[in-house]
Amino acid sequence: MAELLVVQTLTEKRAEILGRIRAYEAQIAQAKHDLAHVNATIELFAAPGRQRTRYMVSHGFFKKGEIADICTNHLEVDGEMNTRQLAERVMAERDLDSSDTALRNSVVFKVVQALRHARRRKLVRMVAKRKGMCVWAPGDGVTLRVVANSPSMPD
Repeated sequence: MAELLVVQTLTEKRAEILGRIRAYEAQIAQAKHDLAHVNATIELFAAPGRQRTRYMVSHGFFKKGEIADICTNHLEVDGEMNTRQLAERVMAERDLDSSDTALRNSVVFKVVQALRHARRRKLVRMVAKRKGMCVWAPGDGVTLRVVANSPSMPD
């Protein structure tokens, strides 16, 4: 009977200690979370001259349909290309700095959007997806695009 009382007491003590350990682990996790926020705030105020992440908005950089036109032209000449390669070609044609990561990412998203619309019009087709990147090829569709302010031919 005495052994059962000792085992029962030790089992209760073990449960109590495990409960305290779990509570301390939760406090440590919360403290780490708080510390990360304090460090980020210190970084904001301590180094104001340091360049922070910039977000580029490429809205207005390109005319409507311009990205799709550039991409389809390059696909017809060079064959299959992935989205990043096409974005670099678009940036090169527009004389944009391709080393600017924020701008490049913005243009990549614009290229994806433009190519998805072009795919619906059968101008391009998605061949495969490799390493999270779409591979595009020229499509079968033929479209006629009317350009505003173009001189008309006299009859």
